[in-house]
Amino acid sequence: MDPRDIANQYYDAWRLRSGDMTGVPLADDFAFRGPIASFDSADGYRAMARQAGATVRDFRVRHQFADGDLVCSVIDWDMDALPGTLTAAEILRIRDGRIVAAEIVYDAEELRRIMNAPVMINDLLERGLGTTAGLFAAVDQAGWAAPSPCTGWTVRHVGNHLVGSLTLLARVAEGEPVAPAAFDGQTLAEADHLGTDPATSYQVAADRVAAAFKLPDTLERLLPFPAGPTPGIVIANIVLMETVVHGWDIATGASVPYSPDGAVVGAVHQFAGQAIGDEQRQRGLFGPAYPTGSDAAPLTALLGHLGRRG
Repeated sequence: MDPRDIANQYYDAWRLRSGDMTGVPLADDFAFRGPIASFDSADGYRAMARQAGATVRDFRVRHQFADGDLVCSVIDWDMDALPGTLTAAEILRIRDGRIVAAEIVYDAEELRRIMNAPVMINDLLERGLGTTAGLFAAVDQAGWAAPSPCTGWTVRHVGNHLVGSLTLLARVAEGEPVAPAAFDGQTLAEADHLGTDPATSYQVAADRVAAAFKLPDTLERLLPFPAGPTPGIVIANIVLMETVVHGWDIATGASVPYSPDGAVVGAVHQFAGQAIGDEQRQRGLFGPAYPTGSDAAPLTALLGHLGRRG
């Protein structure tokens, strides 16, 4: 068999089967070398490919060259929670109809950052949730009754929406399937999630969601979500975005000072830039982006991207 045909069985596993290497002729002592991880057995590589393949949205072989038992391919792939496209050169060595070795070369800096994100996101969650806890404690009765920047909602509506959302996202992180209808924004806003003690109600929800993302493997696993199985770290970033942005809504409506942590704002802005675009705006989840200028403060720029005038 032409070595390129064998190589393309390997790439079809990435392209068509989300990294499932079943049936791909890997030698038992298959050796893989890359900038992120290396493996000395087919079993180890197959386990990694299944896990990584679940996060791959698109995979393409751009060019391919063969020289005897070597096949060199230039490949592009896109991954969840990773901005842009990764491009790599990979050399496969094929002997007696089996792939015996692979070496892949690419700029792995951004991927390393994502892999280290579980440690970072838990720290950011604690900081972001903590700032908004102080905000809830500062809003008085008149503040909760005041109109918010969200059309048709009072500040209390926003508070109900945030506490209800955090509780739902905690349930998702704990592995519980939640019906899509439960995430309806208006329903969450109109339900009484705050009770007679909004600060305590918020703290209970914040503590639960923070603890859920510290459970083993929660950030790395695919979790049940209305949009489909979603990496835990993506949902953690949604929690952070909800906390910061609705914190601003509450503070603005209630006329309470609000100074979220700069690193938290930066992380939310980076995530929103990747996750919030035309599709989300067309579905009515966010308004048109509001131009803020290159010299805008980070929080103002974030709010502008999400359709708010900070």
